Amino acid sequence: MIEGDPRPLPAGRGAAWRVGGVLSSALADLADLRGKGWSLTSRQEIHPDEFEKLGEMLCRPAARAHETHLLGDGAVGVGVGCLRFCEAEDLDVLQVVGGQVSRPT
Repeated sequence: MIEGDPRPLPAGRGAAWRVGGVLSSALADLADLRGKGWSLTSRQEIHPDEFEKLGEMLCRPAARAHETHLLGDGAVGVGVGCLRFCEAEDLDVLQVVGGQVSRPT
């Protein structure tokens, strides 16, 4: 959120300015499906100054992940996201371990 211009982080819609493609987000309740729970899919352009807020946002659902999604070291085993800087061609997978978002080593 930018002071004086509050907005949710995953609120971008329409054409992406820097990375091409489309910005979008969807949150779905899976209560009636086999997997249960919730699913969030979001493709956004996030400024590096907002990474801390993004980390906080990713840690919230990761803290509630079902035990079947946890690895032995406590990391959330399902992908919680990917990070790609606009000039890069490759994605960095993100994981949550101990309440911290990181890139696997």
